[in-house]
Amino acid sequence: MQCCPDENRTTAAWRKGWLAVLQTPQAFAALVGVALLLAGWVLALGQSEFSRWCYLAAALIAGLPIFAECVENLRQRQISMEVLVALAITASLLIGEYHAGAVVAVLLLAGSVLEQLTVAKAQSALTSLLRMMPETALVRKDGEDREVPIGQVQIGDRIVVRLGERVPVDGVIVAGESALDESAITGESMPVDKSVGEKVFAGSINLTGVLEVDAQKVGSETTLGRIARLVAEAQASQAPIQRLADRYARWYVPASLLLALLVWALTGDVVRGITVLIVFCPCALVLATPTAVAAAIAHAARKAVLVKGGEFMEAVGQVNLVALDKTGTLTVGKPKVTEVIALDTLSPDELLRLAAGAERFSEHPLGQAIRQAAEERQLPLPEPTAFRPIPGRGVEAQLNGQRVLIGRLHWLSEQGIAISDLARQRITELEGQGQTVLPIAVNDRIVGLIALRDTLRPEVKDAIATLKALGVKVAMVTGDNERVAHAIAAEASIDEVHANLLPEDKLRLVRQWQSQGREVAFVGDGVNDAPALAAADIGIAMGAAGTDVAIETADIAVMTDDLSKLPELLRLSRRTLRVIWQNIAFSVAVNIASVVAAGMKWIDPVWGAFIHEGSAMAVILNALRLLR
Repeated sequence: MQCCPDENRTTAAWRKGWLAVLQTPQAFAALVGVALLLAGWVLALGQSEFSRWCYLAAALIAGLPIFAECVENLRQRQISMEVLVALAITASLLIGEYHAGAVVAVLLLAGSVLEQLTVAKAQSALTSLLRMMPETALVRKDGEDREVPIGQVQIGDRIVVRLGERVPVDGVIVAGESALDESAITGESMPVDKSVGEKVFAGSINLTGVLEVDAQKVGSETTLGRIARLVAEAQASQAPIQRLADRYARWYVPASLLLALLVWALTGDVVRGITVLIVFCPCALVLATPTAVAAAIAHAARKAVLVKGGEFMEAVGQVNLVALDKTGTLTVGKPKVTEVIALDTLSPDELLRLAAGAERFSEHPLGQAIRQAAEERQLPLPEPTAFRPIPGRGVEAQLNGQRVLIGRLHWLSEQGIAISDLARQRITELEGQGQTVLPIAVNDRIVGLIALRDTLRPEVKDAIATLKALGVKVAMVTGDNERVAHAIAAEASIDEVHANLLPEDKLRLVRQWQSQGREVAFVGDGVNDAPALAAADIGIAMGAAGTDVAIETADIAVMTDDLSKLPELLRLSRRTLRVIWQNIAFSVAVNIASVVAAGMKWIDPVWGAFIHEGSAMAVILNALRLLR
């Protein structure tokens, strides 16, 4: 289980992918064809007749995989690029142009192999992710440690992770403490200190101590396994531009045939018609988008950003409005209790204990902060006999036969609870300081207030400034009150603020922006903001590591809470779109120029093959720039 450096793993994954491509029948046929073509050139220098037979053999051997693909596509009633290539080779051989047929077959097959090698390079990021999963795990059972294959590890097993090893499962630490390198999963460059009760992810590296981990997810269900699966699915998907190119290629092939026949008819020269067939094949056009999309998705994955498909990689670059949830996105998301204010006969400790008991089963960050404050004061928490969370409003619980409500002020008013002038005055004062205030009501009477404050993430200001510089409008949407929202927005330099929003209000706001012609990206936690995330043109879940709902439902999942990855993603998407259109424009321009040159007999079939394959390789190399 001893790990290797990530860079070596990526290099090894790339090398293995290349070897797999080079061992295919297509690669073998291409290599033999190249050897025969070179032999023909050497023999031609000595004016030997055997050169023609070398050219013929090269054309037949390199052409065989092309013809096989052509037949398979026609059997499925698909007119593909291989149809044109097969016709060009056949026509060259029929008129005795063995040299041209050999060059066409060898160059096009070699180009196909080079394309596969390029895809293997783009997929090396995915392969290296998979190889970060250890092959074995050390399982402790009945006081004995036994190393077992990773496929035999079960949920509930206790896993021992020694110094320098990779964690083989997602789980919770039950013994020990250590610093862990989680960069493969979360993109966090610095080691993270972990101790008993904290989560660990498969693929992370144990740096300083020995850990015992209770396995909660194994194999493909771990965060790392799901990341690898999603990246694979994304690279296999098609962007709208890519689908447009595919549709274009379907009518492009018949058009090429008609154009070649027209040139032959007008010039009476069949060689010119064959040259047109060769140069007009839409290889570069078909490759223009998929190579760029695969490279961009692989690049994003290396930065711990999961883009679910080519259509999302394209769409995020067209976003002109970003709506940011406040808690957990702009702020740390771990608010702390700053004040406990008693307004009745209860003492502050009794009030906090009551509130923590009511929030005992709450998953909301504010509820967790109240529980943490009670635990820090070592207050015993009462067990609620009933608990009901009301999204966007608060919680209702039954404690010791009493009805306890904690939540937003206007929700308590809707429940018929009277708000005293003193309570309103204190709430206004605290909110003016940028604090969130939760009134607590017992049996329909306000008994106290709890004030909490969250802090802005350190990278937020620079990220917002960069988004604005990219021409993107930034808005903050939150369920918090106006005063707190404006205090946080002012600190982050956000001009547009929408506060006191329920989940349905956020959804309505997103649709309102879209009706105004905006391309909207909604950034949230992937759980509480599900309706708005689903309705937005792009839904982006922040801090998705280990969060099943966020990883599975968002269009894009950023594995850390680092907002600076958002402008990076926009820049990458815009670069991808530029590369795609560069590739399309270049391939179309080369094809048009080559057809004119073929019609004027400035180039022959051999030069046509070189030009055609050169344009395809230029497109691939341009797309590979996105991997940097």
